[in-house]
Amino acid sequence: MLELKFIKQNRTIKADPGETIRTAAIRNNLSIYPHLFKILNCRGRGLCQTCAVEIISGNTEPRNEIENQQLAKKLKKNPELRLACQVKVSDNMTIKTHV
Repeated sequence: MLELKFIKQNRTIKADPGETIRTAAIRNNLSIYPHLFKILNCRGRGLCQTCAVEIISGNTEPRNEIENQQLAKKLKKNPELRLACQVKVSDNMTIKTHV
């Protein structure tokens, strides 16, 4: 089991290697979505950008094509942005949500 520390929520949760940040958060009753997007989101398909998170620390695989397309404009401001629904957990991480 790996640990994901969420800064804004002041919570640390356990995650299985290979599961996405989104899946681990949902399993641990931690919302990664802001406001209304807790209900209105793409359900992990990488289409809506509402699960964008900033990886503060921890190793991840490079961005996939879905992330590159969806985050293209936002990456200029913050190159650490990722989509929680696309990032597979392979290391302990510190994460900032609602960015």
